[in-house]
Amino acid sequence: MQSIASTEPYVFRVVDRIITASEYLALACLWALALLMFYDVIVRYVLGGTSDWSLDVVQLTQAMMAFAVAAPVLRSGGHITMEVLPSMVSAPVKRWLEIISNTICGFGCLWIVVVTWKTSVRSYQISEAAYGVALPIYPWKFLVPVCFLLLSLQFFRFLSNHLKARP
Repeated sequence: MQSIASTEPYVFRVVDRIITASEYLALACLWALALLMFYDVIVRYVLGGTSDWSLDVVQLTQAMMAFAVAAPVLRSGGHITMEVLPSMVSAPVKRWLEIISNTICGFGCLWIVVVTWKTSVRSYQISEAAYGVALPIYPWKFLVPVCFLLLSLQFFRFLSNHLKARP
């Protein structure tokens, strides 16, 4: 008897491992945010100083966490879904609604990958940096298209599963 994971195409197993790594990245960002905020509170209220760089790093880390967690949340079914229309239709119609929505969302995410990749490359070319300190922003900007690519691959994985499923 084969496990379900071994019957999936190899590319989806690789994507699943990358999405798991993205999940750990988001968890690391959460810990980093907690430590940065703790540091900022200690510096400000205990030592009476200010940290010029911590707010910039906190904002960039929040953005990184939000994008890094998108694909793992979709994989686990944690996204908010609209259930009113699917609950009122038959199983075959519901399957087709899932196919249509996964196709639209998958290609929409791919479009965002193209647009944000261009922005990331431009940010790298001009050596864009944060205002408070000379912290480069382009590494965070490159994370956006990578995370949307993972998100689109997860939508295409769902699409593949719905297309293979018998109505």
